[in-house]
Amino acid sequence: MSLTDVFELNKSELFAKIRNGLPIVPRTQNLLDCKDDLLYGWDSNDSCLLVTNWRVALLEPEPKRAKVGFQTLIPSNTVGLHVDRVLVSNEGSLVALSGPKGVSILEVPRRSGPDGNFMDGKPKITCRTYSLDALLLQNNPQLEIRQLRWHPDAVSDSTLLVLLSNNTIRVYNHTKLRHVWKVGPHTVKTGANTSLSDFGEISVDFDIAPAIKSREADTTLTHITTNSLNQSNKTLAAAKKEAKKEKVEWPIVILRENGNIYILLAGIDSEMTRLQGPITISPQTNANYGLESCALLIIPSLPPTVIIAESTGKLHHALLLEAETTERSFSEVDECLLIEPSEWTLHVTETVELELGLSAGTANGTGEVYSCPIHLKRDLVNEMRYFACHNAGLHIITINFISELQRFLDSEVEDNQLVLSTPSSAEYILCTKFDSSDRTNAVFGISLLQMPAGLVLLLSSGQVISLKLVIDAQLLVTQKDQMLRTAKDAALEQQGMGPSFVETIKALLQRSVSQPILADKLATPSAHERYELLNQAIEVLRSQYLKRHELVRAEFAKRINCIKLQKKQQLEEIKSLEKEREIISERAHKLAERFEEISDYQDLLVRRCQRLMQEANTKLPNNVVAEREFAVEVVRINKATKTMAAALDTAKKTSNKQRYHIAKSQENGKVKTYELPEKQHRTITEILTQLSSEIDRQITDVKRINKIVGT
Repeated sequence: MSLTDVFELNKSELFAKIRNGLPIVPRTQNLLDCKDDLLYGWDSNDSCLLVTNWRVALLEPEPKRAKVGFQTLIPSNTVGLHVDRVLVSNEGSLVALSGPKGVSILEVPRRSGPDGNFMDGKPKITCRTYSLDALLLQNNPQLEIRQLRWHPDAVSDSTLLVLLSNNTIRVYNHTKLRHVWKVGPHTVKTGANTSLSDFGEISVDFDIAPAIKSREADTTLTHITTNSLNQSNKTLAAAKKEAKKEKVEWPIVILRENGNIYILLAGIDSEMTRLQGPITISPQTNANYGLESCALLIIPSLPPTVIIAESTGKLHHALLLEAETTERSFSEVDECLLIEPSEWTLHVTETVELELGLSAGTANGTGEVYSCPIHLKRDLVNEMRYFACHNAGLHIITINFISELQRFLDSEVEDNQLVLSTPSSAEYILCTKFDSSDRTNAVFGISLLQMPAGLVLLLSSGQVISLKLVIDAQLLVTQKDQMLRTAKDAALEQQGMGPSFVETIKALLQRSVSQPILADKLATPSAHERYELLNQAIEVLRSQYLKRHELVRAEFAKRINCIKLQKKQQLEEIKSLEKEREIISERAHKLAERFEEISDYQDLLVRRCQRLMQEANTKLPNNVVAEREFAVEVVRINKATKTMAAALDTAKKTSNKQRYHIAKSQENGKVKTYELPEKQHRTITEILTQLSSEIDRQITDVKRINKIVGT
């Protein structure tokens, strides 16, 4: 076991995959994050998220740890931005993938199986992914993402706060933009070469302090009480409860580049916010605090501890206190904002200076001090500790006065005085810069492990550092810009798909400087002028043409890899779905047959039950005479009906037989008919006519004789 890799992660398959696609730019970023027993890592080459269960790997013997596999979470929509920050939500249901030019949200699938992996350990999983305001960032190249944090009060674990370089915080809930909170003056250039960034008025970081009771809660409650004197106590109690339920604010502490601190008081659903600042920082010094501020961190102690980091290596530890009297601060740049008098104040208790690398120039006393942005990260299992990572390595800082504050609050002695005497300690855990050259081995990822406590670092060289952390058991804590856009772009943004690949390539190929057509303006240029012109042309070609084509080629390669990976995954899923469909169809057929059998058997049982009920009813000893006679009559009618039905069938058969014989005899009669000759027929007709006349005459005589005799 290596002393710098106690968890044997350097040889794991996950980091071997990540190592092949590390970014080329050597600047500090965070491509790792950990939630519970899952370690997430961003694969820049395939633009997908890798995840492994590091606790399961620890249970394996050391020779088998390197063979523990990982799962690949493939975004449903290609993540076209350059991801430099991976941030898992508070409950682990969402993962924010952020870069300077955009944010994408990846929905994590459910966990199942014996090892607690996603979807029972399926190697590759396609996850729903959507982008946040991708068109806004694409159409405004000057905008950049400065910081993003998940809101701790989000019930659905889906509220994300994003700080932009135009001094606004955009609040998202899944794909929906909920609010746009203005935290500073709009960054518009005021001159040819001047902007707010020249004055340090750009917000660079923010953090969320513990929730407080809103100032409007008491006012609302008093108003309700005054207007409800004539109401019942039950209604008044319900109104008070509703007022208290809604009025909770979260102080959002905002750091600007010049070191000014502002506080935005807003609830998770607040349309109207209150901005206060710049708040007073004490004690006063000759040099202002945080002239090159780059990071901010809040530790939820009582009162909250605020850490302000400068790129020179200074860390200011301060307590966020409520001011005795509200104070209105003056700032010319903020005249366009509605800023309330500050209700807060910062008391700086100490300043810690970090050593950024072992520079040879500093050791020789040349005065050259290396500076770089510093990134701060809280330790979730130790309230007194936090981490500072940068291009020159990693520091662990322990704030000792937090324990003194806790002891003071727990003390029952009335005359006990608070004395913050123990200074903080900073340990240089990892150094990646050993000389005064510009070569750096920046930290590309930092992640904290819990139970057992550990630390994982990914360097730009591809090396993985994993260390165990010592924890004291007593320190364990529980844990509005509108844009003109086409209908197609609006539909893509509404679906969370972001800009198309063609638009991304156009943006990469867009040049700020173009190579002009050279005209013979100089009749006899000197050799030096020709050399300078050639150098300038070569520099423009390299920076504005060749470099951009290299970026486009890399983007095409990344896109092809993503499409191949998605295609392969989709083909595998199609095969799996086809098999499942066949199985389901076969099961449905069997169930249908079984249903028919059960239905027939049920009808048979129903008829049997009816017959048994009838027989039992007729044989009851207490049955009345009328019912018995009715039953006998029903039986007699049933027998008579059956007899009549049989007789009717016999009659039908006899009738059919007679019809058959009649039809047959008629056919035979037609065949045997004898026709007389015409002369004989006429003679017979005349004879019959005469006989008929004679008979008529005789009948007339008989009637006449009867009439005579009767008279």
